[in-house]
Amino acid sequence: MLKKFAVENYRNFKDRIEIDFGAVRNYSFNEHCVRNGVLNKVILVGKNGIGKTNLGLAIFDITATLTDNIVQGRQIDQGSYINGFSKKKQATFEYTFQRGDDILEYTYAKTDPHVIVHEELKVNGKPIFNRNGINGNYEGLRDIGADQLRMNIGNGPLSILRYIYANTLQGEDSPITFIVNFAEHMLYFKSDIDGNGFIGFKRNGEGIYDYIIKNNLVEDFRRTLKECADIDAKFGVVKMPGSSGVFVQKFEKKELPFDKIASTGTRVFALFYYWYKQFGNVKFLYMDEFDAYYHYEMAEKVVRLVSSMEGFQTVFTSHNTSLLHNDLMRPDCCLTIENGQIRSFADSTERELRQGHNLEKMYRNGEFDE
Repeated sequence: MLKKFAVENYRNFKDRIEIDFGAVRNYSFNEHCVRNGVLNKVILVGKNGIGKTNLGLAIFDITATLTDNIVQGRQIDQGSYINGFSKKKQATFEYTFQRGDDILEYTYAKTDPHVIVHEELKVNGKPIFNRNGINGNYEGLRDIGADQLRMNIGNGPLSILRYIYANTLQGEDSPITFIVNFAEHMLYFKSDIDGNGFIGFKRNGEGIYDYIIKNNLVEDFRRTLKECADIDAKFGVVKMPGSSGVFVQKFEKKELPFDKIASTGTRVFALFYYWYKQFGNVKFLYMDEFDAYYHYEMAEKVVRLVSSMEGFQTVFTSHNTSLLHNDLMRPDCCLTIENGQIRSFADSTERELRQGHNLEKMYRNGEFDE
């Protein structure tokens, strides 16, 4: 699991900003929001332009560094990569993973999306490698059976960690395998009516409705839509030569293409559904502005649905303050980003927060402001 992440000098983050998934409080309700002492399901709220999306892009920089999975243009845009106000020439990314009783610390710095100038890995505080340009300390590589590799790698796009993974036999218990496998199974997507733009998880995209048709999920989609949005509709597939068919909504007199007539919120839900059916293979999920087009009741049902699923961490970002209540989350799982800091509600007030507190009202009244 990702226990902590920090980034500095990246996009709108001039100074170091940290999200600590290990900041768990001892609440006896909604315990599914925490797994193995790490925050498992959290909601992140904040004003427009404060950095919720950029935080997701920063966390997912590791997918561009260690995998060949999908990236977005903003991730690899050289003009906006380094913070515009800073005199520093490199952005720094710090990942702390918890693997059983082990703590893995992976840090790297880049001068642009494709040039790594520093990279290091520690396991329980012990260095495995520390790269600085062509120089570095690689004595710890013997601990993972990689000391035979030549490490004359200078600044550039090639990650040492990825190089080790590709050129040595790393077992399932290797920290190298763990980190690469985690990065391979990270997924970021944003509620958007313009298509299925996502980061990580896959190397190629596919059509949402093609996926539903090919996997015989038409009836399951209908049922899930009814449960989450209280929309009771009939769907079907019109066969077309050379394709999997057209996903249609059935009416009394005719059948119409669903993507042409569905409301914005319903189309965005179809995007969510597409990914929801694949969450079983995800290890870290970032659902950015997931409810931008949802009714508040629908948003809550989606959070409950995802929160009931095990095996992956989830960050929901939202402007919907009605989601901030203890029937759905808990004070240490409601996070706010403001003034260059990310803090939970529990860490933002001296008051002892209890299950009966109205978190939304307290948030609106400025209780958690710095």
